[in-house]
Amino acid sequence: MKKNQAHLLISSLSGLFLIILDQTFKYLARAYYADSYYLWNPWLGWEYFPNYGIAFSLPFPYPLLIIATPLLLLWFIIQVKERKNTPLFNTGLIFVIAGAFSNLIDRIIFNFTIDYIRIFTAVLNLADIIIVGGAVVCFLADRRARKKGK
Repeated sequence: MKKNQAHLLISSLSGLFLIILDQTFKYLARAYYADSYYLWNPWLGWEYFPNYGIAFSLPFPYPLLIIATPLLLLWFIIQVKERKNTPLFNTGLIFVIAGAFSNLIDRIIFNFTIDYIRIFTAVLNLADIIIVGGAVVCFLADRRARKKGK
């Protein structure tokens, strides 16, 4: 197995693990929706929150979201397979895909995403963190590759 293929496999398995972890947390949040736990009340903790919007609960037409998300995920998957990306950039893309896919599962099953991590005035989930983290990794990897190429 080539080095890039091994890296892609490890990144993909990591993404799958994060999807399973996020879905487990979402199950626990939904199963115990009345229970909230705070490290710093009410600013930092665990609480169930059904999010009918997109990031930061911004409203977005549900039918468009259900159609656009799989198309966007497919485009990201093609980017991983077709482009000559660095392994780090591909890892970032795989994490974005994993987070978006985990939230899509919620939208298909419940018509909303399950958020459970309270940070100040926002409630989010691990999938949201994975998406943002993956996007940051993509940005940094692309920036690094551009500097190397110059």
